[in-house]
Amino acid sequence: MPKPINVRVTTMDAELEFAIQPNTTGKQLFDQVVKTVGLREVWFFGLQYTDSKGYVTWLKLNKKVTQQDVKKENPLQFKFRAKFFPEDVSEELIQEITQKLFFLQVKEAILNDENYCPPETAVLVASYAVQAKYGDYNKDNHKPGYLASDRLLPQRVLEQHKLTKEQWEDRIQTWHEEHRSMLR
Repeated sequence: MPKPINVRVTTMDAELEFAIQPNTTGKQLFDQVVKTVGLREVWFFGLQYTDSKGYVTWLKLNKKVTQQDVKKENPLQFKFRAKFFPEDVSEELIQEITQKLFFLQVKEAILNDENYCPPETAVLVASYAVQAKYGDYNKDNHKPGYLASDRLLPQRVLEQHKLTKEQWEDRIQTWHEEHRSMLR
């Protein structure tokens, strides 16, 4: 029997490890990932890898994993990411896990400045992240400094506007208060 190949798939909030056979297709690996994370809205997603030349590319589902130019390392590394984005999130994303994975990917892209986001919008997105993490704002529980350990805004925004950490927290907190009763 052929020796299994170790694979690591990083989602936006977890690391998954699998052992696949040399004849495993991209689709078989993809199906194993979506089953593990409990995702049914699979058509938005794909598996990314870094090829032998250092370029990020998408795994072809109809080809064997071993026949693709995946950088040779043990375990083989893949990222489970959104490949397509819906026009209307509220209408097209039904599962909570789908919404969470999209939100985390967009948030990361904004924080890393891969996607440009104006400062005002970055503050609003940060407030949604705070609502998702902490729930409704409560002045008894959320004392000044409660956001100090969270990375919420892109470095570019922090440098562009010379505000203190406290001033940024106040702006985010103001929006956080507005999100009362919003689902996490």
